[in-house]
Amino acid sequence: MRPLMVRKQHACHLHQPPHPVHVRGEKRRLVQILANLLNNAAKYTAPGGVIDVRVTVSAAQVEISVEDNGVGMPAALLPDVFDTYTQAAPTPDRAEGGLGLGLALVKELVALHNGTVHAASAGPGRGSTFTLTLPLAGADVPAPASMA
Repeated sequence: MRPLMVRKQHACHLHQPPHPVHVRGEKRRLVQILANLLNNAAKYTAPGGVIDVRVTVSAAQVEISVEDNGVGMPAALLPDVFDTYTQAAPTPDRAEGGLGLGLALVKELVALHNGTVHAASAGPGRGSTFTLTLPLAGADVPAPASMA
């Protein structure tokens, strides 16, 4: 997502623990999940905006949040934001568009990894936060489903 963030002059900050954190899953799909969340944050954040990625760890899970100070979402959109083809209203600065498939894919891939994802926004113009929760490697959970 770096080229899009550089083009839009976004500041992207990573807040993470000082030690490695391991989850059990398919690396390619985990990267796809994070790339989709970061891509959405970049598309819906005006030039010069800020995107924060936070990684926190508890006894059995890791939580990764992607927060932006972009266009935000009305409360009515939040329950449906992970549904196929759901999109916020287009804005003049969001020419990248999309089909409304990225967040639906995120939800499915996260579920296959025995995790959860949810969205929050204080409303239009107030940014959005997408929070992904995954079990830590070694936690007492089933192995992720095969994603071949």
